[in-house]
Amino acid sequence: MDEKPPPSPSTHAAPSYPRKGGSPMNTRGRTLWIVGGVLAVLVLGVVAGEASGWPFLRQPLQNAATQGAAVPVQLDGRVRMYLIWRPRLEVEHLRIASDPRYEVPHLLDARGVSLAWRWSDVWHWQRGGERLRVQALRADTLDARLMRTPDGNANWQLGAPDKTPKEDEAGLGGIPRFDSLVMGQGEIHWKDRVQDIDLDIRVRGREGKAEIGADAGYEASFTGRYRAMKMKLQARAGSTLPLLHDPETAPDAPWVPVLVEGTVASSSILFDGQAAALLGTPRLDGALSFQGPSLAAVGKPLGITLPQTPPFHLRGRLTQDSGVWRLQASRATIGTSRLAGDLSFHQRATPRRLTGTLTGPKLAFADLGPAIGGDAPAAPPAPDGGRVLPQRRFDLPSLKVMDADVKVDVDQVDFGTTAMAPLQQLKMRVLLKAGVLRLDDLQTTVSGGQFKGMTQLDANAQPAKWQARLDVAGVDIAGWLRGLRPDDAPRKTPAATAPKALKKEREQARQGGDQAVQSYVTGVLSGKLDVRGAGNSTAQILGSLDGPIDLTLRDGTISHLVTEALGLDVAQALGVYLKGDNPLSLRCARFDLVANDGLIVPKLAVLDNRDSTVRATGQVNLRDESMALRVVTQPKDWSPLSLRTPINVTGSLGKPDVGIEARGLVGRVLAAVALGAAAGPAAAVVPLVERGKKDDTADPCLTPTAAATQTPPTANTKKP
Repeated sequence: MDEKPPPSPSTHAAPSYPRKGGSPMNTRGRTLWIVGGVLAVLVLGVVAGEASGWPFLRQPLQNAATQGAAVPVQLDGRVRMYLIWRPRLEVEHLRIASDPRYEVPHLLDARGVSLAWRWSDVWHWQRGGERLRVQALRADTLDARLMRTPDGNANWQLGAPDKTPKEDEAGLGGIPRFDSLVMGQGEIHWKDRVQDIDLDIRVRGREGKAEIGADAGYEASFTGRYRAMKMKLQARAGSTLPLLHDPETAPDAPWVPVLVEGTVASSSILFDGQAAALLGTPRLDGALSFQGPSLAAVGKPLGITLPQTPPFHLRGRLTQDSGVWRLQASRATIGTSRLAGDLSFHQRATPRRLTGTLTGPKLAFADLGPAIGGDAPAAPPAPDGGRVLPQRRFDLPSLKVMDADVKVDVDQVDFGTTAMAPLQQLKMRVLLKAGVLRLDDLQTTVSGGQFKGMTQLDANAQPAKWQARLDVAGVDIAGWLRGLRPDDAPRKTPAATAPKALKKEREQARQGGDQAVQSYVTGVLSGKLDVRGAGNSTAQILGSLDGPIDLTLRDGTISHLVTEALGLDVAQALGVYLKGDNPLSLRCARFDLVANDGLIVPKLAVLDNRDSTVRATGQVNLRDESMALRVVTQPKDWSPLSLRTPINVTGSLGKPDVGIEARGLVGRVLAAVALGAAAGPAAAVVPLVERGKKDDTADPCLTPTAAATQTPPTANTKKP
């Protein structure tokens, strides 16, 4: 058996074994190629999707929008969406349904829609608690139906109820915040039962480089009710017509020339300027002309506390930005008042706040009378028809609507009567905070003198609490209270009643010159009061008045005829009447009064001149407007025929009764009759002779305490 030789080493083949793995470098390379390929496919897919507008995402997007809004959303026609660079959606026809309970066909139906957003805004909206911010919404045509029921539910509150944003100051909680909202043609029907809004907005217009000419631009009409104000406005814009731009999210929104004219409430308005938003929180800047029957009719729907006034007409510049309205009024006519000012209304402040300055040449007191409790033309008469104090109730709730800080600097305050001179250079600071109205740093001049003080009304108390402090210095009473002049006295112009002219008149009286009296009383008035009261009308406050009132008149004159009439000095009164009523030098007059719960009692009420000293006692009751005063005259000179007896003033402020105390007078008359019968007619005048009382050196206008501290006169004191 032949044996095979062993294989040659050179020809012997090595055994082969299966490989358990490749090279690590080769494996990593293949992985990178695969990942790179996938990424390349994704990038190409994204690029292709962005270029084509992701048409295959229409249905998923529509489903997601329907789920997020909780109402059907339809995307019809051509749909293009861009997700990466400047995210936006272009839809040929967009329709958002409305919940059936609101009984409107849809919430939004728009064509030719372009919608731009930021993903961060969508994320914040999805988390809830914030309104959706939309960078831009543009539509060729748009039909929106906005409805809210009295229970506060609205069809624009999309999404889950627990994620519905809270209402803002414009009442648009749930409606997206638009950086830009522009439409070519459309209708917005906005009915809000909570804020009393029922508004129809119709828009039409065109724009673009090819549309330059008379037909370019937009027009809009606003009709219906907006916050209880009836509205009928026409707006015209030169290019786009922005409606709901939000100044917080779109501070750089483009300004567009806008002309708005029509009626708001019972007032007419003309605005010519520019705007970046017309609804929600408007952004405006332009010239304004505004006129109507009363400022209160305008302020009440806006939540602004404005007074009842006569018809007004104001012109100026109106701006609104970031929730702050600013009116720079170059001229404001309110009744006969002529004012100007720079006022800002902070709409977003809590509470709302009015600040600024009010100036002007003239403020007529009657134009603001109803605001401070004065009688309005249509005010009903008091039940008894005899009251003279204003009974009209204050509008106290309006003082709690907002706060205010307004500085007033008016050249003249006219009281609307020839019996009182106008106040000059009125300055004060009007502060309204938490229902407390305060007129602070009040000062004004009149007839060479000055008034300074403050007053405050607290509407939080029930009844309202009022207080006032006032200092009077150097006021010439004849120049201020022109009603003190006789009817036949010449009516002087304000320039003729200057202190220098009145001083000359008083000097002539002191020197005994004879001239026709120009005023029953002259002199320099000074004094102070610090009073308080409670009530919801002027009459109620005065009827509960508490505090001191101290007034002094010096260096003046008083009618001679009035002095003799107060003393019932028949002989001297007849002589003065025949000779002419030349004024007597007035030493002083003092009325130191105390009010206690509406009852005013004089601590000292005296009038002293070279002829007589007149004193008054008694009381005036402001609660029922009754009077019970007794006036006693003490003569200083001799008179052959005098019927002097105290005078009683009773009745009411509206119907005073003046009488004499007959008991003392009857005794003197009976004595005169008896002497005349016994000793002859000449003896009859003896009981009627008034010997008078020599003037003493004490000042009757000083209180006993003040008189005791005076240094006694020494001019006629004899040496021992």
